[in-house]
Amino acid sequence: MRFSILVVGNEILAGDITETNSNYIARRIREMGHRVERIVVVPDRVEDIAEELRRLMRYDFVFVTGGLGPTHDDVTAEGVAKALGRKLVKNHEAEKQILRWTDNREVLEKVSMLPEGSEVIRNDAGVAPAFVVENVAVMPGVPKEMKDTFERIVARFISESYHEEEIKIHGLEENIIPQLREVVERFPDVEVGSYPKPGHVVVKFKGEDERRVKEARSYFEGLLRA
Repeated sequence: MRFSILVVGNEILAGDITETNSNYIARRIREMGHRVERIVVVPDRVEDIAEELRRLMRYDFVFVTGGLGPTHDDVTAEGVAKALGRKLVKNHEAEKQILRWTDNREVLEKVSMLPEGSEVIRNDAGVAPAFVVENVAVMPGVPKEMKDTFERIVARFISESYHEEEIKIHGLEENIIPQLREVVERFPDVEVGSYPKPGHVVVKFKGEDERRVKEARSYFEGLLRA
């Protein structure tokens, strides 16, 4: 399956915090044998959220994080509703989930308003529950809360075959460009990526067929020795 991720938050775009949720989601999706095709960060604005979500919905499934709290700038639910052409309505299941943490009326009124038809996902790490509507899952932005709700949601997807190999090569990436090009041409079914580091390069080989991934790695190593 092909996934996309929409991260919502002014604080991320301002550089006030380091965004880690998309990294966690992408890694877990990859471990399950699926692919994240796109990651987008948008501000806490309804129109921006709706516009980008419409684009990302061309993928099989979208994960959205951030903007589910009770303050004025928590507008993700409204943005999702606008993108899907659904009304924002009081969700009684969400209200029950929130009451486990607080009976503050302002919090209840704000956080329980979800797009019509949403499936509520329990959040055992914080106040705001996650929700799923159509092919979109919306989760809190606080990392521990995101992880708690994400793991409940991702469990419904079936893992696919996936294998990864990597090698470390001392020197500069420019020195291995011909070999990289040749292995990519010979193994079009294997994803080959090179990642420059201080003093060395990490080359990764990824794919559904373990045998082909191993063959690609061996072929590349042979080119380096030639």
